[in-house]
Amino acid sequence: MGTNANKRYGDELSPQTTSFSSKHPDFANDVPDSFRNAPAHRREFDYARDPYIAKQLDAMELTEAQRRGESERGGGSEMVKRDKPHPELRPEHEQAPIRETFNRAWLREQREARLNELERQRSERKSPEHSIYRDWEEQRQQRHGPER
Repeated sequence: MGTNANKRYGDELSPQTTSFSSKHPDFANDVPDSFRNAPAHRREFDYARDPYIAKQLDAMELTEAQRRGESERGGGSEMVKRDKPHPELRPEHEQAPIRETFNRAWLREQREARLNELERQRSERKSPEHSIYRDWEEQRQQRHGPER
């Protein structure tokens, strides 16, 4: 059997439901004086219902810095405290010579590799039958395996 939670005011209600008069616009702000004058017990209830919620509510009253300070001042791990990174200023120009040397060596290596590739292409153009023979030999080895 379905619930009547989604029914609008004025619809036919089953006899099992409780009063839905609070949904009526005329009764929306109709709160008894005893409810308005009663002290709020929600906070005490939240503290009593679960120790973790009580700790969370206590922590919410502190600032972020206070919360972090307590966690760092506590008996945390010595290894974490020792290896905690600290910001340092960048070295001024100490890396520049190392970078220049690397870049020069890199460019030299790339240039030599390109020259070797061009030389190989040039030699293939000079002797086309040699390159055809080499291509045929590579295909044969792929089909039959290396010669023993």
